[in-house]
This record gives sequence, C-alpha cells and structure tokens, in this order.
Amino acid sequence: MLSNFIRVAFRNLVKQRIYSIINVIGLAVSITACLLLTLYVRFETSFDSDFPDADRIYKVVLERKYPDRTTFFAVIPQSYAAAMKKDFPEVENTLQLRGPNNRVAINYEVPGKETISNEEDQFYFVPDSTFFSFFNLPFVKGDQKTALSAPNQVVITRDVAERYFGTEDPIGKVFRGNFGELKVTGVIEKFPENSHIQVKFVATFNATQFFARENYISFSSHTYLKLKPGSDAAALEAKFPQMVDTYASGQIERDLKQSWEDYKKAGNGYRYFLQPLTDIHLDPTNLEFTPTPSGNKRYVIGLTVIAGLILVIACINFMNLATARSTSRAREVGMRKVMGSMKNQLVLQFLLEAILLALFSTAVAVLATYLLLPSFNTLVEKNLQFIPDPVVIAGLVVFAMIVGILAGIYPAFVLSAFNPVDVMKGTFSRSATGTLLRNGLVVFQFTISVFLIVATLIVGRQMNFMMNKDLGFDKESVMMIERAFALQANQESFLTEVRKLPSVIAAAGTSARVGNRDDVFGQMYQPMGSNEILTVKSMFADDDFAPMIEFNIMEGRFFSRETSDSLSILMNEAAIKAFNLKDAVGQKFQNDDFQDGDNAVMRTFTLIGVVRDFHFQSLRDEITPLVILSTEVFGRQNRNTQFIAVRVKEGMHQEAIKSVGELWKTLVPDRPFAFEFLEENLNQGYSQERQSGKVFSVFSGLAIIIACVGLFGLSAFTAGQRTKEIGIRKVLGASVPGVVMLLSKDFAKLVGLALILAVPGTWYVMNNWLSGFAFRISIGVDTFILAGLLAVSIAMLTVSYQSIKAAVVNPVNSLRRE
Repeated sequence: MLSNFIRVAFRNLVKQRIYSIINVIGLAVSITACLLLTLYVRFETSFDSDFPDADRIYKVVLERKYPDRTTFFAVIPQSYAAAMKKDFPEVENTLQLRGPNNRVAINYEVPGKETISNEEDQFYFVPDSTFFSFFNLPFVKGDQKTALSAPNQVVITRDVAERYFGTEDPIGKVFRGNFGELKVTGVIEKFPENSHIQVKFVATFNATQFFARENYISFSSHTYLKLKPGSDAAALEAKFPQMVDTYASGQIERDLKQSWEDYKKAGNGYRYFLQPLTDIHLDPTNLEFTPTPSGNKRYVIGLTVIAGLILVIACINFMNLATARSTSRAREVGMRKVMGSMKNQLVLQFLLEAILLALFSTAVAVLATYLLLPSFNTLVEKNLQFIPDPVVIAGLVVFAMIVGILAGIYPAFVLSAFNPVDVMKGTFSRSATGTLLRNGLVVFQFTISVFLIVATLIVGRQMNFMMNKDLGFDKESVMMIERAFALQANQESFLTEVRKLPSVIAAAGTSARVGNRDDVFGQMYQPMGSNEILTVKSMFADDDFAPMIEFNIMEGRFFSRETSDSLSILMNEAAIKAFNLKDAVGQKFQNDDFQDGDNAVMRTFTLIGVVRDFHFQSLRDEITPLVILSTEVFGRQNRNTQFIAVRVKEGMHQEAIKSVGELWKTLVPDRPFAFEFLEENLNQGYSQERQSGKVFSVFSGLAIIIACVGLFGLSAFTAGQRTKEIGIRKVLGASVPGVVMLLSKDFAKLVGLALILAVPGTWYVMNNWLSGFAFRISIGVDTFILAGLLAVSIAMLTVSYQSIKAAVVNPVNSLRRE
C-alpha cells in the first residue's frame, strides 16, 4: 500500500508541475540558506572545543574600574599566574602568553647561500613548555616536553617550516633577528582556524626574565588556568577579590605611595573573572588587547534566528500553495472518499507528497550548498567546509522528513476533511477557521519581512554613519609607514627627505594609527600635590604630528622643535574633565611607568596644551582620557616612533608610494617597506559590521522573496475562490482596475497589520543592537515608513499578477464554469 501511495504522490507532483516547481524552489532555497547559515553558526560556536581538557581551561581577564569609567582587558599582570597556582588548590596549572607580536624581523642564513629575511606575525613568547599542555597540537618534529625547556628556543608551525627549510629537517636551525638567536626545537601542525589564538612562532626568548618580574597592577600577559577535575570555577572566582587585596595593595602602597583603602575609595578597583576557553570567541565583554578579533554573539544568534525564520516562511508557503490547489484537488478527494478511502489514508497520501517534495528539495539544496559555498566563504571571510558523511546524510534525511511533515500536516488535514457530497455537488466552501489561519500566516510572514527590511536599513545607515562621521582629525590620504623604529638614528633624515617629495604635503612620527584602539596604551598619572592617580590612554607624537593630522588645539600649544618638550604632554578634553583641572596649561604630573632597566623611573611632565576630543579609538568606544607624549621622551636619538604618517597630495598616491618606498630602501635595505592608508585601516576596524550587514542583507532578501512566494500562493487561492464574484461584478460593469483593487486591498490590509505588529519588536531588537556602539544613529519614524512602503510595494507587486489574471478573464467563461 505504501508503494502505491508513493507512486500516486509522485504522479500528482508531476501533474501539478508548476506548483511543484514553485514549492521545490521555495523549500530548496530556504534549506540551502539554512545549511549555509548552520555551517557558519557551527563554526563560530565551535572555537577551541577540540583542544584536550577544553572544559577545564579558563582565561583570566580583568574589569579595571577607574574613578570615571570602566575598561575590560584581555591581559592581566603576569605575577598573578604564579600566585594563583600557589594559593588556589583548584588550579592544576597556569599558562602565560605575551603577544601576539606582529612584524617580527626574521633572518635565516641558508648555509652557503643567501639569507632569507621576512617579517612574521602571530609570534608569542612563553616562559616554558606549559603552552602545549593547554593548546595541545600534534608535534611533527621534536619533543613536546623539552621543546621550550630553555631560553632562546622556538617552536614553529609546519607551514613556516616548509617556507624556510623546504624538505630539510628544521630541528636545530637558527633564526636571527632583533631578539637575538632562536633555535628551532619543534614543529607543530597549523593552529585550527576556529581558535581564538593563532600561532606561528612560540618562543622563550627573554621570557623567563619578563615573566619572573614582580607585577600585580600593570597589564602585560594573557593568562590561562587549567582547573583540576571537578573544580568549581565560580567558587574559585569568588576568591579573586581577596587575592587582589593581598598582592596589589602592597605594590600600590610601595610604588604609588598611596594607601590601598584610599586608592579604592577614589573609585579604583580590579575585578578579575574567568572566561571558559570555549566561550572566549563569542564572549560579549568588550575586551581590549584580545589575541584575535572576537566574534559577535548577537550576530550569531541573529543569523540562527534568520535561518529558522527562512525555514518557517518556506513551510508556510507550502501550506498556502497546497491550500491554493485545494479547489483543483477537491473533486479528487471527493471521488476517493466515495470509492472508500479513509481519512487517515488521505492524510498519509498528502503527507507523503509533502515529504517527497521536502526530500527532493533537500537534495537540490545540498547541491546548491556545494556550488554556493565558495561564494559564501568569500562573503563571510571564512574557510567553511561541507562534508556530508553518513551521519550528516542521515541527519539531512530526518531534517527533510520533519520539514515535510511540518509543511504538509495542515494541508493534509484540510484537504482530507472535504465532505464528498458537497464536493460532488460543487457546493463546498472555505471554512472561516482556514481563512483566518491563512491570513494569520501571511501577517506573520510580512511581520518578519518588515522586521528584516527595517533591520537591513538600520544596519546600512549605521555603517554609513561610521564611515562618514567627523572623527576630530583628517584621515584622508594619510599613509602610515610601519616599523619606523627600524630607521633608528635615520628617522630625522628620512622625515626630512620625505617632506621634500613633490607628492607629499607633510610627514610626522607617531606611535599610533589614530582611531585604532590597540595602538594606545595605559599609563598612570598623578597631579603634583594630589593623592589622586588616574590610569589614562597614552600615545606618542612628534612636533609635526598635530598640524599634519589636523588636531584642534583648544588651549596652549603642541610640541615644538624650537623648544625642549621631551617632558611635555598634552591632554584631551576628557582627561581635563577626569582630572577636574582648571587653568590646565602649566600643571605638572608624575609618572613612573617608564623603565630604566629593571627599575621604574619617576618623571615629572608639564601639560602644555589641550586637544579637542577626537576618536582615537573606534566609534564603538566612548572618548576616554588621553595623554599625548613627545616621541623624544627618551631623547632625540631614541624616539618612540612606531609609524611615520605621511599626508599625500590628492591624486598622487602611487607616486608617493613609489618615492617613499625608494627612500626607505636606501636607509633600511634589509626590512621591507610596509604601509597602509589610515582610512583603509579605520574601515578595516569595522569589517565585522560590514560583513554582518552584507550577510544579513543577502539572507533577509531571501526571506522576503520566499515570503512573496507564499503571498503568490494565497493570492492564487483567493482569486480561484472568488471566480463567480468577479464574473458577476464584471457583468454589472466593474472595470479591470476596480477588480484588481478589490482583490488587492485585502492583502494591503494584512501587510498594514504586519507593519503595526512589527514596529515594537523591531525597534527593541535594533535599538539593542545599536547599543553596542558608543556613537550611533537614532531610529526614526522615517525608517519604519520606508520599510512599510517597501513591504506594501513588494506585496502588491506579488499579488498584482494573480489579480490582473483574474480580472481580465471573460465573465461568460467564469460564470459558465461556476
């Protein structure tokens, strides 16, 4: 009997091929979208889960409380690792990482040949081999236990080994650079892409000396704990406040000459907490100095919701299209009932048709996923893979059957419930319940559609706002030359020659790409005569930087080459407010964050100017206190310059790149010329939002298109049910536009109701999304009006085909059929 049902189901699908094709397309598109989004969500939620003992590994991070603000750090003082291992019996082991260090100069002298020189990134320093008990990757060469057992050793990944040594054995080979010498003692497999850290080099160069230095208040290293089996992470975390009182208080009182209680009363505080290893990537805490950019948990949740909504919309479409076909299948149902078919047999028949459609649609979706995955990877900037092993195939079959049952169960019961007498007489009609449900489904679909339209508009407007907002400086045509420290004593001569180039307007040295929050650093300043100490962000700049970048100096002046300003500083408005300064220019501040060997040196700085607040971090962050120091704080011959900023004349970018690059090569022939334009760097900082917007727009568009397919089905159903009414109206003189309006206005009402229902939830969700930006747009009424107009236009275009088709039918033919 089952085989007969399947044959009949197949014949019916072939007979009604237009509706079958529409259903297959709708379901296949929705399932393809679900598969692609599921691959992405699965990747994002799988970070670090493959490491052994991942469930027992935690990262220690910090909420640093200042008198006027709170900042979260991914790095903590290095001395806490040893203290935790000593004081807390729950801790099995600890790991410290310093890095990642990028643009590390690497030289390898090939015996009897040339020297290979490169600049490498993803370079970490560790105290010992403990790293591999936390992030245990297979060793290709070397011994895990001894690979980092001594100073000046390095473990590299397989791809690095192949790049430098080819088929030769890398063990014992020596790298040279500004770190001295590093002997290769191990080779590991490449780090998995779904890990919150990415490592190419792990070295012990000077690591022991750094990690052994006592420090409980300056933030310096990534610290991980592996807890003993059965340990309670929350109970351990509750012990951290006492740990801070024990260790940080002594250093505060010794180095800052301030009592611990007064320090806390002033509003300072340290709250250390634990991040489970597998939660780090999607942790919503806005941490500074993360090893790699964090993921966006709300974005992942949003895509999961969209995937579910797309599938729900497709199932609703199936219901509506099946219902639309009820007029053509009513006689079939009536005949089969007269011939003795039971209701449960008819239900099974219609469910089998739905399941067959879902299975075929899933097969089409699997093929489409394979074809579209490269493009999807480009869109999301990932390397996702779709491997349908037996488990995946079985899961897809079950998934297709569930989709088929969900999509087909309502039409199956509706169609099987027709009264055969009424059907054979031609007097059956729609039930009020069925009409209400179908209209409800359309309202639900377009409520979702309005939400997606509004969300897409708001995401686009926020991105446009961030790209065009006045940042308080001029980012246009500024070329940032990296590793300016490689020029050493030639910095001044390089700057002099660059300024002479016809394609260059100005040039200056700095430690920061303004607008990139990872380029500023924290320092503690104490006003002379005050016990108050504040930690503020800091950066270095030389005499010409302010006019070149076009800072607005509100009071005082910037650094000047005619004056000895090595111990001068500037502050932004936020810093002046935080220190509660009046007559700020001329005030003096003490700072002991600069080292002379292993000893901190107290320096006294004079405030010479106030800079109008500018966005030295991203637009996600509030403008916080900032101090600008002279690059000559360590002397004119030891400038603290990481970048050379060059303002290029409009339309002469290529000439400037070529000319400046040639100058660089004459002074630093062994280091490649590396640069990027400041505007590109700032835009790259919002790449995740742009990527999110693109993915959201694409899949929102798919959801709206699929919803329109459902509306098409319902309009076909309505037109079919009102054939006699339309014929009579036309006989009585109704025009085609009048009939079209008659059939369309009901759908316009449904879309209008959907708009009203969508507004509160959409406003709440998108306002919550915008709260992640310190500087953001406001959600105006115009956005909802535009979304409503778009939704109504889309709906009316979808309905108009069926309405016009019904309106132009000869009324004689309509009444003859009726």
